[in-house]
Amino acid sequence: MIQTIKVQLSKWLQRLIRALPNRLFNDSPVGEPKILLFMNLPQDLDMLLPLAEQLKKENYPLAVAVSDKAWNQSPRMAHLLLKAGIEPNVLNHKAVVAGLQPSLRGIKAVVTASESTANAHKGPHTLTQSANQKGIATYTMQHGFDNVGVTYFDEEYPVGRIMFASQTFFTWGSVRDLPAEIPAATKAKCVAVGCPKFIDSPFARIKADRLLDYPPTNALIVVFENLHWSRYSDDYRQQFLQDLECSAIAHPQVTFLVKPHHTGLWLTQRYQGQVPVADNLIVADPKDPKWEAFTAPALIEIADAVLTTPSTVAVDAARSHCPVAVVAYDLHLPRYEPLPLLRNGKDWQRFVCQLTEPRENNLAGVEGFLRDRLIPGDAVGKMAAHITANL
Repeated sequence: MIQTIKVQLSKWLQRLIRALPNRLFNDSPVGEPKILLFMNLPQDLDMLLPLAEQLKKENYPLAVAVSDKAWNQSPRMAHLLLKAGIEPNVLNHKAVVAGLQPSLRGIKAVVTASESTANAHKGPHTLTQSANQKGIATYTMQHGFDNVGVTYFDEEYPVGRIMFASQTFFTWGSVRDLPAEIPAATKAKCVAVGCPKFIDSPFARIKADRLLDYPPTNALIVVFENLHWSRYSDDYRQQFLQDLECSAIAHPQVTFLVKPHHTGLWLTQRYQGQVPVADNLIVADPKDPKWEAFTAPALIEIADAVLTTPSTVAVDAARSHCPVAVVAYDLHLPRYEPLPLLRNGKDWQRFVCQLTEPRENNLAGVEGFLRDRLIPGDAVGKMAAHITANL
């Protein structure tokens, strides 16, 4: 009896979802082919908004859809999309995962920012599979410097664990420089364009003194952590916290602002131990609305230097010509060379002390890192040209 009720409720839910209004096609002539950009996660905005603006500038019919899960989590999405003159269609996350939304009528190309077989990407993966079945061109892109399935593999994400349904995968670096173990099926999809993210955040010019209460004479180091990731051992995490606190106490003339990963929330939510404490140490809570707008590029813009766990932040800082060091400890990180790799507390201290030197002296390795890891030029223009050439 209970099972029968569940089945009936499921059928009613599917009917309701199918009856929901779909505004993807209401703002252009009937029959005009469109490019659909789908944002599944809040961070997808940073990857797809530059492309959306480029396609709008070139007058290509465009549809933008956003998962309601991401939309409700990030007010920044609504602000920036509407500011760009884009009214997105907000889709039910469960309906996207189930393949019930969106309608693909009139769509000629589907572009996602984070599509794969990983659990977090089920929505765009299902959407891409549906588009493939309908003969629609499908594209996704490298969304992080250490992108599982393409540029990063480990015991949790071994070769072949993460695959992509998209017909084309846009990479930041040269295809020939991808890891040797990358699956042949994935490598065959790859097209090198460079990093499409904005270098300057739309929020970058918000003055720090509106939010940060610290002496204006202090240097500001922004510390980024994505310590929720399984790649880090407990020893790594504890050493990170210890070196952070010791560095802050040893350098009272420097303000340390810690920015946890906006979805990982390790230091502000998952970690149950003693949080580092110092008068000049601030921990930003991504769940607090006042911090939500301050993405990595925004904070890098006001920083004198950046410290980060291995992550895309290293790329963001290097592209903004901000001194940056990567906390390595016992991790093997050849892809981050020649940026400074911090192996112990002394390396932390040395990096902080260098802030007294002229800024250009602290940019050692940045140019070499960018030259070796990223394709130069207009990545957004290259992506737009590749997509529109196949319409």
